[in-house]
Amino acid sequence: MSTGTEAHRTPPAPRHGPGPGPGLSLDAAPETRSSPTASALATALRLLAVYALARLLSTVLLAVTYGLTATSSWAQHDGGPGFAGYLSSWDARFYAEISERGYPTELPRNDDGQVVKNAWAFMPLFPAVVKLVAPVVGGSWLVGALVVATLAGAGATLVLHRLMLRRFGARASFWGAVFFTVSPMSFVLQVPYAESLFLLLMFAALLAMTARRWLWFAVFGVLASFAHPGALALSAALGLTWLVRLVRREREPVAEHVRIWAAGLVVTAAGFAWPAVVALVTGERDGYFATESSWWRDYIGSDGFVPFTPWFRFGAAMGGWLGVVAAAALIAVLAVGLVRRSGRLGLELQTYTIGYVAYLVAVFLPQQSSFRMLLPLSPLFADAQLSATRRRVVVTIVASVVLQAVAVVLLWTLWAP
Repeated sequence: MSTGTEAHRTPPAPRHGPGPGPGLSLDAAPETRSSPTASALATALRLLAVYALARLLSTVLLAVTYGLTATSSWAQHDGGPGFAGYLSSWDARFYAEISERGYPTELPRNDDGQVVKNAWAFMPLFPAVVKLVAPVVGGSWLVGALVVATLAGAGATLVLHRLMLRRFGARASFWGAVFFTVSPMSFVLQVPYAESLFLLLMFAALLAMTARRWLWFAVFGVLASFAHPGALALSAALGLTWLVRLVRREREPVAEHVRIWAAGLVVTAAGFAWPAVVALVTGERDGYFATESSWWRDYIGSDGFVPFTPWFRFGAAMGGWLGVVAAAALIAVLAVGLVRRSGRLGLELQTYTIGYVAYLVAVFLPQQSSFRMLLPLSPLFADAQLSATRRRVVVTIVASVVLQAVAVVLLWTLWAP
C-alpha cells in the first residue's frame, strides 16, 4: 500500500495547466487566471456537457440496436413491446413492480418448492425515489425512472471528478471522469436501473471519507446500502484504512477514533440490514439469499449461499476441477494486479478498491452482470497512463464507445446485464 498521508491532500496541478480548456481540447489547457471557484464551475459545466453528449450517444446506440433487432428471434429483452418496453427490460421490471405494488409478503416458489426470481433481490431506494418523481414528470414510471437514473449519473460524474482531484492532477481527473461517462457499461447510467444512484452515493461516501467527514460518510453509506448491494465495501475500506494508519502509528485524537468506529459500524449495520428486513417481512430467515441465488440456478444449481464460494462453484460447473483452478488463478491475478496498480490511488481509494473486489469475490457469481458490477471501480479511470497523451485519450474513448456498442447488443438485447 502507499505510504504517507497523501490520500487526504490535494496534489498540485501539473505544470502544463489545470486540464482541458474550452472546446475540450485533448491537450492541456494554457494557464488560467480565473478564481478557483470559477475554474471549478467551468470544469463542472464541461463535464456536464460531455455527460449529456455521452448519454445522447448511448441513446442512439440503444435505439439503433432496438431498430435492428426488434424482430430478431435471438433478441431476448423482456420489458414489453416498443422501444419503451425495450428500455424497461430485465431488472427494470422488478423496480417498476416495487414502485407500483411494493414487495411480496411471501416468497414465490416453483413447483419444486424453490424460491424463484422476485423483487426482494432489489433494494428500495431507487424505486422509492422514482415513485416520488414520476408524478412530477407526467405520472409515467418509465419517464420518472429515466429522469432519476440520468440525473443521478450526472451527479455521479461530478462527484467522481471531485474524488479524483483529491489524489490526481486536474488533467487525469478530468479525463478520468470523461472515460466514466463513455465507458463500455455507461449506458446503464440512463436506463431504469439503480446503478447511477448507487454510484452517486458511493462516490459521495468515498469523498467524505477522504475528507474525513464521518457524519456525511455515514449518511451516504447508509443510503447506498439501500440503493444496491456493495456498500459494505465502504466499511471494509474504512476499517482497512484505520488499521493501516494504526500500524503506522499515525497519531489521532481518541475522539477521531470514536467517530471513525461509529461511522463504520453504522454503515456496516446498514449493509446487513436488508437480509434482516426480508426475513422479518417474509418470515424466512434466508429469504434474501434464497432470492439472490435463484438467479444462479441456471449456472450452478441451488445449493445455497456460502461466502467466497461462488467463483469456485461457477468454475466447477463450467469446467470441473480445471474450472476451479482457473477461478483460483483469476482471483490470484486480480489480487496481484490490484496491489500493484492501486498503489497510485492513495490509501483510502486503494483500500476501497481492494475491499470492493473482495466483496465481489465473496458474494457475486462471475457471469455477465459482473461487467456492470465493476462500475464502482471507476476511480481507476484516473490512472494517468490513460490520459498522458492525446493518442491515449483518443484510443481510450474510441475503444470505450466500440465496447459500449458491443455491450448494448450482448448485455441489454441478448442477455440481462
